[in-house]
Amino acid sequence: MRRKDLIEMIVRCAEDKGWKVDADTKQSKGSTLFEFSQYTPAGQDFSFRATMKANHLDSLIIDMEEYHEGFDVDSEAYLWLDSNGHGKNGAPYRMRDVLDDMEEAEKMIETLLDAIKALE
Repeated sequence: MRRKDLIEMIVRCAEDKGWKVDADTKQSKGSTLFEFSQYTPAGQDFSFRATMKANHLDSLIIDMEEYHEGFDVDSEAYLWLDSNGHGKNGAPYRMRDVLDDMEEAEKMIETLLDAIKALE
């Protein structure tokens, strides 16, 4: 499959799951940097990046799996809490709501990853 066609297929797949996708093909050695972004249920503009080497979908999947496995819900939630344990910078006020939102972000990543895997 041509690189352009593969990129379009990945973008369409992600958009079907509600993600906005930017694909930067100007990376070294023919790699493509994807930035996936979507709003969480609480309204956080959540995004992450993953790289596809050359024209190999499996390399994108591996990079996304590594991001997903390394996604620490508690650490991510902590970033959105002030010194009193309440949400800041537009995050929900209650700590539990911030944590719930980060758990939803993790599920969003997993859903996208499963959809990309299904393209293989």
